[in-house]
Amino acid sequence: MGTITETAFIEKLKQLKSLVFQFDKTTSDTKAVLLNDLILNVPKKKDAFLQFHHVLLCMMAYPSDQTLHNLVEKITSQLLQQLSKYPTIQGKLIGTGLLHTAVECNFTYQKIKHIIQHFPNQVSIHSASSNIETQKAVLKLILPHVEYSKIHTGEKDFKSRISAFYKSKHQTDLEWLLQTIEQSNSDSKTQVFLYNQLGVFIQWRVSSEKDSVSFLRGTHLPVYFHTAPLEKKISLQDIIKQKLPTPVKLSLKEKQQLIHSAKMTLFYLYRETESFTNANEDDITLFHLDKGISVALFGSTNNKRYSLESYIGYLVLKNNIPASYGGGWIFGERSQFGINILESFRGGESSLIICELLRVYHQYFKATRFVVKPYQFGLHNPEAIKTGAFWFYYKLGFRPENEELRALAKKEEEEKLKNPKYKSEASTLRKYTKSNIALTLSDKAYPDFDSEVLSQKITNYINTQFEGNREKATNQCFKLLKEALGINVKTWKAEDIDYAKQISILFCSYPDSKKWMIDHKKNIILLIQLKSAKTELLWIKHLQSFKAFWKLIQ
Repeated sequence: MGTITETAFIEKLKQLKSLVFQFDKTTSDTKAVLLNDLILNVPKKKDAFLQFHHVLLCMMAYPSDQTLHNLVEKITSQLLQQLSKYPTIQGKLIGTGLLHTAVECNFTYQKIKHIIQHFPNQVSIHSASSNIETQKAVLKLILPHVEYSKIHTGEKDFKSRISAFYKSKHQTDLEWLLQTIEQSNSDSKTQVFLYNQLGVFIQWRVSSEKDSVSFLRGTHLPVYFHTAPLEKKISLQDIIKQKLPTPVKLSLKEKQQLIHSAKMTLFYLYRETESFTNANEDDITLFHLDKGISVALFGSTNNKRYSLESYIGYLVLKNNIPASYGGGWIFGERSQFGINILESFRGGESSLIICELLRVYHQYFKATRFVVKPYQFGLHNPEAIKTGAFWFYYKLGFRPENEELRALAKKEEEEKLKNPKYKSEASTLRKYTKSNIALTLSDKAYPDFDSEVLSQKITNYINTQFEGNREKATNQCFKLLKEALGINVKTWKAEDIDYAKQISILFCSYPDSKKWMIDHKKNIILLIQLKSAKTELLWIKHLQSFKAFWKLIQ
C-alpha cells in the first residue's frame, strides 16, 4: 500500500490497538495487513514511534499463532531500524529503553555495578547532584592525600573534575570512579555511602537489541497462543484454589537472566526496588502458570534481608516478556502487597495477573491476609484516583480496614448495583486512602500482625529504656540473649550474629524476656540461623509455626 497521511496512520494504529486482544482468523489477517501498512508509514515523530512500539510489545506477548508472532517481531525490528536514522527523535525518547536511545538517570551503587558489568566501557558520568564541597570531600577519602591540588582546583563540575584523574581508553570515567572507590581503604558499607553521596547521574545508549525494552526476555518457556477472547470475569476464589505447579528447574544462567531482565525492566523506568537490586541467585523461584503467565520470585542476599519480615519481589512475565513487577512483605501469614502493571499491558489481563500473584503468595508462602497500602489506590497518586483503582481491588475482595470506610464502600457498592453508570466522586476515592485495604482468605488466619507496629515499639523501647543510645541497647540486649540461649557466638557466622543482635532488642522489649528466651531456646536459635539460609522460605515457614512468638507480641 502507498503512503498514508499522519492522520490516517493514527487511525490505523487505533484500529490495530482495538484488535490486540481479539484472536480469530479474520482478525489475525487484519492485524497482518495493518502491521505491514503501518511500518511503511511511521511519522517522524516521538509519539508515533512510542505508541506503535507499545502496541507491538503487547502483540508479542499476546500472539494468536506463530506466523503472526514472527511478523510482529520482524515489524518491531524494522521500527527500531527506522529509529536509528533519526537522531532528533532518539533524543526525544530518552529513558524509554528503545534501541538507539539514551538513558540518563541516578541509581544506587549496587544497581550501577550491575549495569557496567553487563555493558563495559559504555556507561559514563553525565553529571552529579551533589555540591562541590561534598565532591571534594569524597575525593579526599578515595584518592592519595598528595593529590590534594587537583582535588581542590577551581569550581569545576564533577565530570570535569574527575577527568583530571584518569586517562584510559579501556574504561569510562564512571568505571574509574567505582574502581577507585573499591580500591580505597573503606569497608563495603562506606563505599556504598560515598558513591551514593555523590548523586551521580549516568549516561548510556541502548546499543543491543536483545537488551532493549523491545526484546528483553526472561527464560525460554513455551509460548502460549491465544485463540479465544480474554476472559473478563475473573474469579479470584477459583484461581487461588488451583494447585500450584512445581517450580521450574532453573540453571544458574537462567537465574542470572531473570535477574538481569528484572533489573533492566526497572532501569528503563528509572526505578529501583531492593528485591531486584539485591537479588540472590540462590533465592530465585519461577512458576510457569496458565495462559503464558509466569511469576519469578526474588529473595535478597543475606546482608540485605529485612529483620522483622521478608520482602519477596516478583516479576510477572507474559510469554517471557516482562509485564508487571512488585512485591510482598511477608510477616507471618500477613503479606503487604504491591503491584505495577507496565504501560504496554494495561487494559489486558490485569485482574488475572493479580489473581495469579495472590495464588503464588498464598500457596507458596502460606499468606492468608493481603494488605494494600493507600498509595496503590490513590494516596499521592492522581492516576490511581482517575482510574478508580480502589474498585479494582474491591472487586477482588479487598476491603478497607477502617470500619466507617468499609461501610461507605458497601453503600457505594449497593448504588453501583442499582445504577451501572454510577461512579465514585474523586473526593470519595480520596477518603478511602485514609485506610489500608485488605483481603482475608481465611477467618482462622493466624497470625496477623503489622511489623511496622513492632518496629515502632522497638524505637520507643530504646528511647525510654536507653535514652536513645542504640549501642547500649544492642550490647545489653544481645548479652541477655547469649546468656538465655547459652550460646558461644565464636562459632556463628557474622550475619547470624548481626541478626541476633537486632532481634534481641525485640525480645527484650517484653517483660520476663530472659525466661521467655530460655523456654524457647531451640526455636529462637533456628529463627536466627534460618535468616541467613539460601532461601528465606525456610525462615518464613519457621516464623509462621513459632506460635510462642506470636503470643509474645500480642
